[in-house]
Amino acid sequence: MASNENDFNDGGCFPWMRPKSASAPHSNNSDKSSAKTTRPAIFKKKSSRDKGGTSRPKISKATGSASSKHPAVSAGPVSAGVEPPSAGTYAFEAGKQTIEVLQRFANMLPVPCANEVLEVALLLMTTYEDVTVLEEQVKDLNNRIGSLMLVMVDGLSGKEAAAISPDVIRDIENLGGDLRTIQKDLGKITSQSRWLLVFFKNANKVTVDACVDRLNDALQSFNVTRAIHDGNMLFDIQTRLETVNQATGKMAEKVDKMYSWLIEKDAHGAQASLILEEMPLLIHVYGRDKVISQISQILTTKARPRVGILGAGGMGKTSVAVAVMENELVRKKYQDSHRFWVPCVGVTSPITFLQILSKSLGVAQDTGAPLRDILSALKSTQEPRLILLDNLETAMNVPEMVTEGGRLSTEGIINQLASIHHVSILATIRSNILPSDAISWDLVPLEGVAREHARAIFTNICPVAAEHPSLGELLEALSYMPYAITLMAKQAVSSFVQPDELLKEWKKSGTNSLSEDLKKRMNRSIEFSVESKAILESPNAQHLLAILGNLPSGTNLKHLKWWAKHVEHIPSAIATLNNTALITQRPEGKSSTIFFVLPVVQSYLHEQPLYNSSTTRRLVLEACCAFVLDHKVEPGDPNFRTHRAELDTEKMNIQAIFCGVKTESLSELTLVESVTKVFDAMLAFAWYQFWTKGGTDILIHLLELAPSSNIGEESALRYTAEVHVCLGRMYCRLGRYQKASECLWNARNEFIKLGTPADRIRAGESALYVAGTYTYLQADGMDIFWLVSQAQKELKDDPKGSARALLYLGEYYWYEKMTDKALETLECARELLDELGCTAEVMDCRTYITRCYARQGNLEEWSKAGKKLLHLSIWVGVDDWIAGALLRLSRCYIRMEKYEDALVMLQDSVLLFKISGLPLGIAGVLELAGYAYAKKGDLLGAKIAYKEAKKQYDGLEETSQIKERSHNCEENLRKIEEGDMELNVPILN
Repeated sequence: MASNENDFNDGGCFPWMRPKSASAPHSNNSDKSSAKTTRPAIFKKKSSRDKGGTSRPKISKATGSASSKHPAVSAGPVSAGVEPPSAGTYAFEAGKQTIEVLQRFANMLPVPCANEVLEVALLLMTTYEDVTVLEEQVKDLNNRIGSLMLVMVDGLSGKEAAAISPDVIRDIENLGGDLRTIQKDLGKITSQSRWLLVFFKNANKVTVDACVDRLNDALQSFNVTRAIHDGNMLFDIQTRLETVNQATGKMAEKVDKMYSWLIEKDAHGAQASLILEEMPLLIHVYGRDKVISQISQILTTKARPRVGILGAGGMGKTSVAVAVMENELVRKKYQDSHRFWVPCVGVTSPITFLQILSKSLGVAQDTGAPLRDILSALKSTQEPRLILLDNLETAMNVPEMVTEGGRLSTEGIINQLASIHHVSILATIRSNILPSDAISWDLVPLEGVAREHARAIFTNICPVAAEHPSLGELLEALSYMPYAITLMAKQAVSSFVQPDELLKEWKKSGTNSLSEDLKKRMNRSIEFSVESKAILESPNAQHLLAILGNLPSGTNLKHLKWWAKHVEHIPSAIATLNNTALITQRPEGKSSTIFFVLPVVQSYLHEQPLYNSSTTRRLVLEACCAFVLDHKVEPGDPNFRTHRAELDTEKMNIQAIFCGVKTESLSELTLVESVTKVFDAMLAFAWYQFWTKGGTDILIHLLELAPSSNIGEESALRYTAEVHVCLGRMYCRLGRYQKASECLWNARNEFIKLGTPADRIRAGESALYVAGTYTYLQADGMDIFWLVSQAQKELKDDPKGSARALLYLGEYYWYEKMTDKALETLECARELLDELGCTAEVMDCRTYITRCYARQGNLEEWSKAGKKLLHLSIWVGVDDWIAGALLRLSRCYIRMEKYEDALVMLQDSVLLFKISGLPLGIAGVLELAGYAYAKKGDLLGAKIAYKEAKKQYDGLEETSQIKERSHNCEENLRKIEEGDMELNVPILN
């Protein structure tokens, strides 16, 4: 089957590449195609009413040139016929009314240096307006000063001095120094006679321009640190000053948005895809005022506080912790966006603990290494963070596991969090001790509330019970546990049962439990729902509850046909569970609903044999495998997008289930075929992760499982080899080339050892993958050629293998700078691979063909090849392929000096690289953006981009190429600072 990849017209799905029809591209080896490429969501044109919408340039189809002017980084729609301000211009009018607004804050800011800076700024804005010869330059200078003052005033007003970080104060002091220097420079100009002002107009203009540059640097500092204001600060300014000067606010918003695509977004700004309980609403907490005050004092006055609230389930630990989180003192020290609630009751392994931690903290970065991403987010600024680890005992009870970085445990993760000095930890745990000898905990034990407070809790929910004589005895039987009392009071209201009947039922259901630990008594409260008559009389509801209890993210009705195919009358079972409040619903889009079991109930169900039997676990695992195998993804498959979307919905459930597979659970599968099906599904899911966002946990876990399974030595070795192939390619995708080559060499040797004809083919393909990795490691060309030659011998009888070997031979020629030979070989390989339906390899051919034309400097062919590459990548729908194609085409536009077009493409590219979790791609985009900004004269944008690019490169595995590119960024930053615009050119091929 052909991959339907072909030569496309210059038209496309972007304004400069417009598609013509709805069919997929098809192979006719001509440049005349009626194919249409479906435009992915990220490239859909936004309405002018869309918040943060971007107006793209219209590009002439015939010439590819811009037909209208536009800013390098559009921050909003531009009215037709009106040329917007350039990227370096802040259209901010510091008029009389704005000055009056700033004057109202004189001597009212919380730190003295800020009041001094504001005083100097107001003096500058009102003193030098009469330098008429330089009217426009001085006006521009005043506009920048006014913008900076609004940023500073908005960020500081209403705060206490103690809440202002040293970094912010340092920036303000630096700004004051800049303003005083500007004051001196302007003073020299105004001291000149009128004739001298005219005669030295150009020299004075240079002086004022230098003042403007100085303020640009100051503005950059405010933008990059984000220390004073958050992303919505300028929008708040617009709202506040709307009655004064509406246009001012709108233009001020541009200041913050102009370079936002370059800078790493809020480290805690991600949207959670894992369904978690929302943090409980703060209600009145009876009888705990003293302990809430005590904990709040520790968290706000002690250095590096680590507080543990101890006690049995139902004592109100979470309620106390939430009250602490909302305490006035605590809120004053830890801003809203830096207080995090982490519900640990859904933790089933250290991996799921990291997933829940990442989602709760809203970690925006996702590189496939969750612990590193979490620590990076917490260290992104020095502002105080407060993490509440709720029900930590669940996470502490899971066993440690082996990962690529060694053994991973909950205790080790908490130790890492505690090692960050500005991160405070508050934990609730059903225990009398807290983990880790490395952490000094302040322990706060909770016991039952006083009798009067227990009575207040009950009667606040059920007032009619206030005078009932049995109420006191019922509360005593519940050991004055706040949560148990709350549940019992709600039961009284919903069932119209008096306290004496509730007491009788409680004793009848579990008299002996009153003498056991409080956790079991807490579970007895949950049993009122789980063991209610409605549930006990509905085996279907019980079966469905058991299945949903194993799905941490829940699922929708459509997917229940996979997970619960043995359950009859699913709608009826859902209704029963809903009526007993054992499941919760959340909307998924406009027309679907997610059904899930709250983590606290999941935790209870996992301890009950009826709901966590080996049969239930086996059925859930089998359903998971069937779902994954039925939705296998491979680029070029007509169902690729649909299957990927289905797996996206269930990926958190699948990850949790596969990470939870142990040797013992495999022994519950009686047939060898069942075990191999599990391994096939785990491998298929790993390849899905490869094509979407890299992750190595499943593969490393499978490397542990395969050798100890009962499938036979030969089969185990074959699975190990296949895992090494996928893991090696995953490492290569993530920029970890040394590990990649090691895994791929292991795979090759294992396939050679197996020795069957099919295994020899896989050994040859592994050799090609090693050769590809060696190009990134800048290995000796002869080593690469030897590997390709060996692969050609081993693959000569396999059509696809032979075509792939031809591709890698072309890559070798390109690596050795034999460009013409590479181009000829790659074109031949592309035709063969296209006919064989090898879409991924066709993409590689197109990529290297584009690079060949780039190296030749053939701009026309380079542009055509780049557009064809982009068309194919969008048709296939792999995010990082699209990002890479955009990056390569932007390089062509930079060589053509079409910097505006290049920057628009780079914005889309960096977003897709971030979605794919590929830091090397992000770094490459930012480096190119720095060069493009510099060449168009926007030095502020260039400096921001180069700094961010260097930060990305420095976080990658160090190779000679990565080291060189990081040094290139550093050198260009130095040159910009020194005014040397002969920048080092980035890699453009």
